[in-house]
Amino acid sequence: MAFRDRFCSSGSEVNLISENEPDDNFEDDPDPCPEEEEEIDLGIHAPSDDKWFHGKLDRADAEKRLTNSGQVGSYLVRESDRRPGTYSLSYLGRNGISHFRVTGVCGDYYIGGRQFCSLNDLIGYYTAWSCLLKDEHLKFPVSPPEPVLVKKRVIAKYTYSKVPDTDELSFFQGDVFVVDDVIDMDWLWVTAQKNRETGLVPAALVEDAKKDLDPCAGKPWFFANISREEAQEILHRDGVIGSFLIRPSDKSPGDYSLSLRGPDGITRFLIRKQGMQYSLGGRNFDSVDAVVARYKHEHIVENLSLKEPVSRAQEWDLPHRPMTPSRNGSSFVLRSETPGPVILNRTQPAFKRGFLVKKGHRNKWKRMFFVLDQDEQHFYFFENEKRTKPKGMMDLSFSMVYEVHQSFFGRPNCFQVVVRAFNELRMFYLCADTQDLANDWMEAIKKFCGKPMITNLGERDVKQLRSLEVTIVEAHKLNSNKVSHPYCMISLNEVKTCRTKTQEGHSPIWNEEFKFNDLPSDVSYYSVDLYNRNKRSRDGQVGSAMVPLNRLPKGNVLDEWYPLLSPSHSKMEVGSIRVRSKFTHEIIMPVEEYNSLKEIILDKDLQAVKSLGQVCKDRVGLASTLLKIFRHEREEIFLLKTMNSLEIENQEEVSTLFRGTSLTTTLMDQYMKMVAIPYLQKTIGDVVAKIVECKQSCELNPAKLEKGADTVVNLKQLLEFLFEGVDAIVRSPDDCPRTLRYLFCCLQQNVKDRWSDNEIVRSRVVSGFLFLRLICPAIMNPRICNMMSESPSLCAARTLTLVAKCLQNLANLVEFGVKESFMTPVNPFILRNKEKMINFLDELANVTQTPPITEQVSSDPSRDLAALYDICWTYMSELQQLSQTQPGLKKLVAVTETLRQREEQFLQENLSLTNRTEKLV
Repeated sequence: MAFRDRFCSSGSEVNLISENEPDDNFEDDPDPCPEEEEEIDLGIHAPSDDKWFHGKLDRADAEKRLTNSGQVGSYLVRESDRRPGTYSLSYLGRNGISHFRVTGVCGDYYIGGRQFCSLNDLIGYYTAWSCLLKDEHLKFPVSPPEPVLVKKRVIAKYTYSKVPDTDELSFFQGDVFVVDDVIDMDWLWVTAQKNRETGLVPAALVEDAKKDLDPCAGKPWFFANISREEAQEILHRDGVIGSFLIRPSDKSPGDYSLSLRGPDGITRFLIRKQGMQYSLGGRNFDSVDAVVARYKHEHIVENLSLKEPVSRAQEWDLPHRPMTPSRNGSSFVLRSETPGPVILNRTQPAFKRGFLVKKGHRNKWKRMFFVLDQDEQHFYFFENEKRTKPKGMMDLSFSMVYEVHQSFFGRPNCFQVVVRAFNELRMFYLCADTQDLANDWMEAIKKFCGKPMITNLGERDVKQLRSLEVTIVEAHKLNSNKVSHPYCMISLNEVKTCRTKTQEGHSPIWNEEFKFNDLPSDVSYYSVDLYNRNKRSRDGQVGSAMVPLNRLPKGNVLDEWYPLLSPSHSKMEVGSIRVRSKFTHEIIMPVEEYNSLKEIILDKDLQAVKSLGQVCKDRVGLASTLLKIFRHEREEIFLLKTMNSLEIENQEEVSTLFRGTSLTTTLMDQYMKMVAIPYLQKTIGDVVAKIVECKQSCELNPAKLEKGADTVVNLKQLLEFLFEGVDAIVRSPDDCPRTLRYLFCCLQQNVKDRWSDNEIVRSRVVSGFLFLRLICPAIMNPRICNMMSESPSLCAARTLTLVAKCLQNLANLVEFGVKESFMTPVNPFILRNKEKMINFLDELANVTQTPPITEQVSSDPSRDLAALYDICWTYMSELQQLSQTQPGLKKLVAVTETLRQREEQFLQENLSLTNRTEKLV
């Protein structure tokens, strides 16, 4: 049975790089899922909004208007009269009328997870660029019976100064805004007519515009109350060649006069209002804005286009106006003392909120603030926690959640939200600081996804799980002229989730295993795509093999060769690939079914834990499962303290203490990753960022020096980083989790009792965990704890390695020797800081009392205990054999066999329930 610890991969632990290890010229750093965004002008493909926007209209009337149109491809957009900010795109298709929800948020519009800047862009996209339904586009707009105001306008009653670092707008008295969204009773999200800036304005400082306010009011080029002579005077006085303004026509109400300053004087053009359009020079336009936009790019007269509107005088110079309220006639200059709404009020109280790192274009990652709205099934992300307007939104009603393996991006704790809507697939890649946080987010999001991830069996608290194990073994018969550095990408359905390492040659051997636990319910197949790694161009896909899950024997391993089919010729074989697969369909029983197993594993003698450590090959999976169970019971300190003490007690040679990979060291490794990532980010984050940004080499190895490089300069830069790093570390004890510090204290006491005559071991037992297994690996690969968003340059990566090597030697209290003689110039630094390091390690471990466990850990006890049961059943024969010499294990064996019988009973009940349901249907 597969472990239920979500998604893991077999492999050894990462150690510090040796100088003798060869460089890999094909480091798997490029973006495995590049996105190409085509720049398209959507608005030019959409009819004007007066042709399809119907304002507030109920569903029945919308369907009546579409039916009356009688044309397949007819559509209209209406606003919900019950849910402000929500619209519906109603469409008459081949199979009848469909209604698609459109969500408006701060001037942006979302449909099926895709974001648009306006309703016009949305209509243009599904008119010319994408299908709304399969092979169906928007074709025929249905006009409303009478003109409808799309958005209301408001006018500023006062002058206002925004709060810095918020989404607020500064404005003058008289400025005109279009209201995009009503955030709440106190705040509006608007677009300023004068400069198209969007943001928040206090509702109390604006008032509704009068119905007869000119449609162009507030535009930067519109002058409402000036005569022809005044227009000429303004252009001559304040304008330059190409400056222009537009004013209402003196003679024809509803028409406009455009005045342009040319090299020979002022030229005027009449813009006529004709129905719902405007005409100039024989051309028709949907708006006066469209007239301006066209003639900014085309000549309106010979060799001259519209440049910028003539500037107008303002009463206040905003950057330097008074910072306190003051009265000036009927106008107030106000400055807000508190920012506007931090997060959309419609999402309060949100189901979950917090920071995640999101992947952007070109493999760039950025920390953003996320809010999960349970009522609307929306998942918003913001620039930071102070912003009101989201950068984007995922519609979870069209979504599923997939975990992403560490191999895919070279960083752990990743997952993706996959949005499938309107024949399109969009992926949002996210990363949490720890695996616990990633699990919490995934479980929270799954609850609101369109398709349920867990199926209940009747009324009992039983959950179904599907898991898949895939081992990419080897490939044969690849074209040697086309394949030199192959690697494989594994996808669930069409969603990429993990990848192998890059190998050399046309007969590669990988033997890499990947485990997918709790498969999304819609996954029906997996595919293996073979690529060839290219240094100077995009990696080319060589071939692909698809494996349907329903063809895999349930619960048994299938070892098979599959033909690799060409992506360009689906029937042409380009080689073959050997894959081992195991697909299981399992259940998680109610938590009380596992009570006996929990009692055994939590027993104070830890016999079951030690025995599982002897037989289980996947120590990482076992350690992770044990820690989840013990943390849920708030017993993790007892587990770690006892296991550490036992390992020290059984160790003969101090030189090999905790150097190997055992269940004890793996438990400590996993625990530090669970609790110490924030500590790492705060302690070494700044120096790592400086190293990544620095272009100066720190190389000291003569074999790796560039031609003409100066080792003196390199050494100076390296020492600067080392001094800064050590200074940050020795000042950090108070930031380190107290539970970890207490464990270090216990370690020091244990080794002191075991080797009382060895003073150095007290320091090394702490540094062996803190530096060798936590700080130094994080420095060498900052992505594992989200300290950087992109892969470092080759120069920066080498500097990170050198800094980690030097800090590790300092933590070990040893200087560089003959083996790495080129590093000996760093020895004075090590000697100078030895005492400082010893004092730091002692201070760090100076927590003598067991600290209270205050951290709230989200967990699923039934799932974790089921994972432990899986491990016990997998190694049942080994446990039975051990029980012959350790009678205390017989109870564990008996409980595991009982759980097996109970699981089969639940599966039979499920089968019977399924059959009854099918008969009813």
